[in-house]
Amino acid sequence: MKSTSQTSPKKSLAACAFVLMCASSIGGFLAGCDDGTHLAPVESHDFGSQMVNYTKQGRYEDAVQVGLHALQGQTSDEIVYQQISNVYLIRARKDSDQREQCVAKAVSYVEKALSLNSRDKDAAGVHLFLDAQSFEVAGDLSTTGRCAYYERATKLLDNRLPLLQGDQLTLEGKVYPLAPLRNENERTFAEVKAKAANAGCK
Repeated sequence: MKSTSQTSPKKSLAACAFVLMCASSIGGFLAGCDDGTHLAPVESHDFGSQMVNYTKQGRYEDAVQVGLHALQGQTSDEIVYQQISNVYLIRARKDSDQREQCVAKAVSYVEKALSLNSRDKDAAGVHLFLDAQSFEVAGDLSTTGRCAYYERATKLLDNRLPLLQGDQLTLEGKVYPLAPLRNENERTFAEVKAKAANAGCK
């Protein structure tokens, strides 16, 4: 049995463990903000819960400002940028008049998150998966950049595969099987490829 042990900064570990245990995703974030369900923040004392609450109330710019003020100029800012991107994607889905503008802003923050991504510290490529999902949603919402966003999503999912090798991943003494994550990655890859084909992307 192949096992991978992963150590990383506290905030990154908390984020990875949260996603691995709860299968959190951009879709879950969107659903949580739409139906009033509380989406647990990455850390109970951090900026995440306030961003979610503001987003539920339609106070998108306030949610973004909370995220911007949480930035620390460190690699842990990756998850902050991801959550800011989520806010803009939610706004894009609800505000058709500003949809393309919000999608563009969301994508810019995904790019910022990717610039901080470290494969050595990204357990099972959790952050790459979230970024891929963000590009997928951007493709769903955009009319001008759909194909480009779907392509970015599939490339990130493909790049994640080497991080899913082995049977299990150990985080802070807890063991997580990698097979479900590989299956999820493959399923999402196939779904995005199908969307791209249906959209006439080459």
